[in-house]
Amino acid sequence: MPREERLQTRLAMTMAEDRQADFGSFLRQAREQRGLTLQELAVTTKISARLLEALERNDASKLPGGIFARAFVRAYAREVGLDPDAAVARFVSAFPAESGADDMPLASSAVEAESFEYRRRIVRVAARLLGVALIAAFLVFIYYTRIRPASVGPEPGPGQAPAEYVPPPPPAVLPHSPPAQPAPTPVPVADPPVADPPVANPPVASAADAAPGLAASAAPLVVALSFSEPCWLSVSVDGTRAPSRTAAAGERLEFAVQRSITMTVGNAGAVSVLLNGKAGRPLGTAGQVVTTTVSASSYESLLR
Repeated sequence: MPREERLQTRLAMTMAEDRQADFGSFLRQAREQRGLTLQELAVTTKISARLLEALERNDASKLPGGIFARAFVRAYAREVGLDPDAAVARFVSAFPAESGADDMPLASSAVEAESFEYRRRIVRVAARLLGVALIAAFLVFIYYTRIRPASVGPEPGPGQAPAEYVPPPPPAVLPHSPPAQPAPTPVPVADPPVADPPVANPPVASAADAAPGLAASAAPLVVALSFSEPCWLSVSVDGTRAPSRTAAAGERLEFAVQRSITMTVGNAGAVSVLLNGKAGRPLGTAGQVVTTTVSASSYESLLR
């Protein structure tokens, strides 16, 4: 081999060795200028610190090779503020065998490396979105199957009835009818007849007296409600709730109470109350929603 060719070959080998030595220092200096350690860089690039250290030592044989080695160089350069394409080009020039420069052109390798990084990020983002969607679907399922059926809607406004309800068994409700004499109390045959004591305000009787336990004569308290305006009403007598309804202006309702009665009205100023025929105190003002409980044993405290 002529002497000039040997000198050119030796010069090319020396330049290649210099490029290899400079590439690792080139990366390390950029990282140190950013104030990053190898461990911090490993966290952000998702590349092990061992492979990053091999890059800085110019030990490209430790890298997986080909497109993966170029992708590692591109991720390293991006995190330390270098131009990823320029860094990949310099890596291919310094390590043509390890970088797979013979397999594809430099421009194509840069595109492939970028595509690899892009796909990896897309998969990571898609996995996070899928996790969030599953959690949201689970919460919606819990709301519609457990929380919403058990929730109670807001109180209806004046003159408004609830949108829907499940009618419970009717309580002791006595529609208004002309007063009638109470039936005599049955007594044993062996005992002499005993006259009933006089009643100052006899309770109102009606067709509902035929139902067992609903006789007005057996109730210690009869509550009469009169309405001057339309009013939403919900009543529970002795623990039994009647279907909610809207009473019309001029309507009158009576309830036979053994223990207590709880009334919720949507327009308290439109309701007049009689307790055993005696006027009770006003329940509230016009448009006011009021809930009142009256005990058969202590109703006198609510009289005027």
